[in-house]
Amino acid sequence: MRWSWMLGDAIALTLFVLVGLQSHGTLDEHGLSRSLPPFLLGWFLTALPLGVYRAQPPRWALPAAWVVGVTLGIMFRGLWMGRGMLGAMSPVFWIISLTGVALFTGLPRFIAHWLRTRREGALAR
Repeated sequence: MRWSWMLGDAIALTLFVLVGLQSHGTLDEHGLSRSLPPFLLGWFLTALPLGVYRAQPPRWALPAAWVVGVTLGIMFRGLWMGRGMLGAMSPVFWIISLTGVALFTGLPRFIAHWLRTRREGALAR
């Protein structure tokens, strides 16, 4: 189990939610409590069984967790807010959430992969 990536994803999702709340002027305890838990729940309920945090995760695990986890997070948020599972599922919010979570969770992985590849290349010389 790659605990550091789990922690990194929790931080990434928290940052995503904070940026979103700030951009809408709703960054307060109430906004955070209604948005962060559903996104974390959706993400980890998807990422853990798909094997995102295994030592050698399947190539498809992260993209699948990204689409399904974000979608579940939005649906859970709708339930949390009393709007029903599809009440907060606007296409614009879904696309923005997919894009934001992809950036916040994917960029650290891309940088880590790039650094690892560079280091391995330097060691091979």
